[in-house]
Amino acid sequence: MVELEIMDRIAAAKIRLRFDKSVVRLINSLKVALAEVVPEGQAVIFTVTAPIKRRAKTAAALEILVRSGLPSGEVRNTIQDNHVRVRRVTNVAAHMPKVVGFVHNPESDSDLILKLAESQLLGRN
Repeated sequence: MVELEIMDRIAAAKIRLRFDKSVVRLINSLKVALAEVVPEGQAVIFTVTAPIKRRAKTAAALEILVRSGLPSGEVRNTIQDNHVRVRRVTNVAAHMPKVVGFVHNPESDSDLILKLAESQLLGRN
C-alpha cells in the first residue's frame, strides 16, 4: 500500500507520526468525506500538529477548506490551535489514494512530510 510506503519513508527521515485513537479517527473520517470531492488525477495531502483537542471541529474545518476548492499549491492555516497544511497534487496516477493525511508533533518538519508524500504519489521514489 502506498500510504505504508510513505510512512516508512517518513520514519526513515526520523520523523515520528502520531497514531493514537483520535488521530486515526480524524484521518479516516477525512479520507471518507473527501475521496469523492477530489478529482481524478489529483490528490490532497494534509498534515496536522498534535495534540488534537477538538477532533470533530478540526475535521469539519479541514473538510470545508478542501471542499471550497484548494488553489494549486498549498494552504497553511491554524484550526482549533492545530497548525494545518493542505497540499493539492496534480498528475497523480489513478491507482494512488486521493486523500492522505498525517498527524505529527509540533517540532516535526511538516514540509518534509509533504515532500515525501508528494514524491511517492507522483512515483518519484
